[in-house]
Amino acid sequence: MNVVIAADKSGQKLKQLIRIFLEAKENDYKIVDLSDSDIYTSTMNVVNAITNKTADRGIIVDAYAVAPFMIANKNHGIICASIYEDYTAQMTRTHNNTQIICLGAKITADNLSCKLAYNFLKSEYAGGRHQIRVDMLNRML
Repeated sequence: MNVVIAADKSGQKLKQLIRIFLEAKENDYKIVDLSDSDIYTSTMNVVNAITNKTADRGIIVDAYAVAPFMIANKNHGIICASIYEDYTAQMTRTHNNTQIICLGAKITADNLSCKLAYNFLKSEYAGGRHQIRVDMLNRML
């Protein structure tokens, strides 16, 4: 799986921990770092990789996981979620076909953030009845 990860200055340490954790867990992850010092540029680098289909999933880390969430969801065809706990990490992928998650370095513990990223990547979209909502989301922009 091709995974892109990015962070601004406040998320650099957690981004590195997540990358090390994911590479230790799975040999199948090809992780590319698209970070920039600015969260807008970091987010758009991830969005463009997903939109251009050079990556399957994206992870963005900043202080609070709010700004990249708003930036990413302003792009047509992108579904992004801010993740703070385990159940949401799995369900946002399974039910919403989320391609990108945002994690907050100042609000979520490092080890939990690593686990959330892993659970997001391991989850698969269920399709079926959920596709109606995903289609509605994709028509909004």
